[in-house]
Amino acid sequence: MTHTLPLEGIRVLDFAHMMQGPWAAEMLADLGADVIKVEAVDGGERGRQSGTTFLNGHSSQFLAMNRNKRSVAVNLKDPDGLRVALRLVETADVLVQNFRPGVMDRLGLGWDRVHALNPRLVYCSASGYGPHAADQRMPGQDLLAQARTGALWLTGTRASDPTPAGPFVADVHAATMLALGAAAALVERGATGQGRLIEVDLVGAMLHQTTQEVVTALNSGEVPERPTVPGSASIEAPYGVHATLDGHVAISLTTMAALAEGLGRPDLLAEFPDKDAATQRRDELNARVGEIVARLRTADCLAALDAAGVWCAPVNDYPAMTADPMVAWPSRRLQVDHPEAGRLDLVGNPITLDGGQLPARRPAPLLGEHTGEVLAELGLADDYDALLARGAVGAGRPERVSA
Repeated sequence: MTHTLPLEGIRVLDFAHMMQGPWAAEMLADLGADVIKVEAVDGGERGRQSGTTFLNGHSSQFLAMNRNKRSVAVNLKDPDGLRVALRLVETADVLVQNFRPGVMDRLGLGWDRVHALNPRLVYCSASGYGPHAADQRMPGQDLLAQARTGALWLTGTRASDPTPAGPFVADVHAATMLALGAAAALVERGATGQGRLIEVDLVGAMLHQTTQEVVTALNSGEVPERPTVPGSASIEAPYGVHATLDGHVAISLTTMAALAEGLGRPDLLAEFPDKDAATQRRDELNARVGEIVARLRTADCLAALDAAGVWCAPVNDYPAMTADPMVAWPSRRLQVDHPEAGRLDLVGNPITLDGGQLPARRPAPLLGEHTGEVLAELGLADDYDALLARGAVGAGRPERVSA
């Protein structure tokens, strides 16, 4: 991509850790913002040590959430380190943080102080439970948000325990909404000249993501149950996942006539003639479809269902996903070279700009890699050696160019 990106010229300070905040900042970075990741001198943000998979010593989770950023290592508990951070605040357009409530205030970087210092700055605060929760000290995490909001209760099957979603769905949606809030506030600032305090929490994001289910349950007075097959309990059978001889197929919306034709079982249409029957006798129909599909190979089942107009898909693992032409993985991935982790496949931002993919301009930074560079931009090049010697900032490696 050779043309400019929408957020070029916007500086974002990323004080965040783990997933929700860093991913929101990465979305802004993908769109062209200069994202400066402000990390602790000793060890950096916690995401660098998170997860179970490390590539030459680097957390794959951290590498996924922090491309297109620069890293500055600063000791915020040192007066000179805080001075550097506040100097950054003066130059910034957006600040992103997801510490527990009160932590940024204790560090001297809370909304009131920052807004007084830079009234134009958009302050994005992510949390687990939001400002109205009964106990702000409770740890907020994706699984806990799924559990408290009812989303986990609805996931799985009636014969199973409540089942967490495979991806971190609360973090994903909360990060997206945080980035959206930041972009909206920047647009407003163009007219007013003033920044905003944007707050998004995991519980609110999870409720928002399940708005269809929540509205249905609370307004109908009916408490939904998990279905007999993995899928949504709010849609008539055979919606969900069914096992085949060699895998699984997902069957989505369909008419009974199309389903009966695709499975070669006209008796199904006679027994379940319409949507009402498929809804009221959902468990029975799921069991019948499951018995039929279990005797078929995945490819044969999908071909027959597709020919009949049934909405269906294979349940891919990751190797199968990369080979599925409907996913078109080569057009969605980004490849970058990390100096220690090597060549990385990253998931591209889903936004396309004038038909082009948003680029990976940098891999995730090494801790403090850009400290000297950024301090020079702040006019503190002459102070760098002294700050480094007393531990107020941390040194990094020279900047590199990604593939």
